[in-house]
Amino acid sequence: MAMTIRGLAKKAGVSPATVSLALRNHPRISKTMRDRIQRLAKKEGYVPNPIVSKLIAQVRASKTTLYKSTIAIVNTSEHVSDTEEPTVRSWTEAAAARARELGYYVDHFVTSKEHLRPERLIDILDARGIQGLIVTGPFHNNIIDPKFDALWARSVAVVLGERPVRPALSCVINNQFNTVIQAMREARTLGYQRPGLCVHPDIDELLEQRLSGGYLVGQQALPPDARLPALAYAPDDQPGFERWFAEHRPDVILTLHTEVKAWLESMGCKVPGDCGLIHLDLSPATPGWAGMWQNHDDASTAAVDMLTGQLYRNEIGPPRFQKCMVINSDWRLGKTVKAKR
Repeated sequence: MAMTIRGLAKKAGVSPATVSLALRNHPRISKTMRDRIQRLAKKEGYVPNPIVSKLIAQVRASKTTLYKSTIAIVNTSEHVSDTEEPTVRSWTEAAAARARELGYYVDHFVTSKEHLRPERLIDILDARGIQGLIVTGPFHNNIIDPKFDALWARSVAVVLGERPVRPALSCVINNQFNTVIQAMREARTLGYQRPGLCVHPDIDELLEQRLSGGYLVGQQALPPDARLPALAYAPDDQPGFERWFAEHRPDVILTLHTEVKAWLESMGCKVPGDCGLIHLDLSPATPGWAGMWQNHDDASTAAVDMLTGQLYRNEIGPPRFQKCMVINSDWRLGKTVKAKR
């Protein structure tokens, strides 16, 4: 039998009201008591019942809307390969974990893989009583295909990973602008003086030029002759990379593309001896690299928390104004850079 608040109260020797307040970090309960009860709840495997939580919230707010205890993760990309990217997998796994931690069931839909038309998806969601959606893209020109408009009209939705401009759904994204600025700052601390940027222009456009924008602002701390032009990465254009490198001689390169390391080594350039490398989105697929850890798990957690808050407030449909939460990155040292004199 699942542990209940009454069961916890009996084990802790306190009233159920005290347990309830302690689990909500209420200031009326001392920190010592809150910590003791929360440790006991974790030990006993207590999981809050989202239906009960919703009903209590409704009573407090004098609302009578119906609560649904399942949320869905929906990927609307036209290409199945997009859902298999390490970043997207990380978002999906972390979002599902956070939802389960809060007591929700989770369904996952990949519209391109399952050939789901919006109308069919809505039928499934209605049949399963699902209103809350975590949505991932990518979206062309940051616009979600209008064919999904009916889906947003009947749902509470939060977009994870990018900011849609239409419809203006609330979202959680990485602070890529600051990610690049911080990476350049760390490079200067290590002694690098001529940082270069090499990213695919489609990715930069998807991120509303926050990568190139952060690069331009970060260059303001450099002398004019060290402000190198960024290179538009193309996976089949190693000769273009070699020409850019020979002309501008960066001593460290900020990138999202691991192929750059192989290109440098094929040119006889030692990494990090001759040129350092900084990855702007570290993942388990980039072992040994120095760079920026974008905290995708934290972004997913924040997206689920934002979604559940909107569910509690019954905020159906596109919001009156778009809320966009940004998550900062962390710097991590690796073998692709070294301190220079």
